Amino acid sequence: MRSRYLLLVALGAAALFGTMAVRSAQGETGRTLTFTAPPPAPRDQHQVDVPPRGLSLGDQVVGAVSLRTHGELFGRALVVCTINDASFQGQQCAITLVLRNGQIIVHGGGLDRKLPHSPPPSGADVFAVTGGTGSYTGATGTLTIRHGSHADVFTVALRR
Repeated sequence: MRSRYLLLVALGAAALFGTMAVRSAQGETGRTLTFTAPPPAPRDQHQVDVPPRGLSLGDQVVGAVSLRTHGELFGRALVVCTINDASFQGQQCAITLVLRNGQIIVHGGGLDRKLPHSPPPSGADVFAVTGGTGSYTGATGTLTIRHGSHADVFTVALRR
């Protein structure tokens, strides 16, 4: 996971033009929601560089991106990622998807330096869905963010 990509993800993320379908209706288990995330506006992203200057423990990436489906604004992704592992360039991220019919709460972390004997990176960032509100109360599952050259795709696979 790269800080730059995580910011664009919801920042967190990053940047996809176009539209994707939202599959399944509200209230169903096992549904998948797919959104596109255009790049964040400069006013919606910020990097906090705490001393010492440069990438160091405590640095943060904060931002937000719009989530679209069928070309319409469906919500916003709000992201805060904090650098907390100097040895492996690790970070933890908290993401809230604020949608029309509730919120989906997401957490995860990653390393920019590969652990010994670990498989090669998949090219996507995967986070745990840990809860929600409204139509997503009690939600569990995963958020996968696939990074494109011009935009990102957010896929939320809900188990409940």
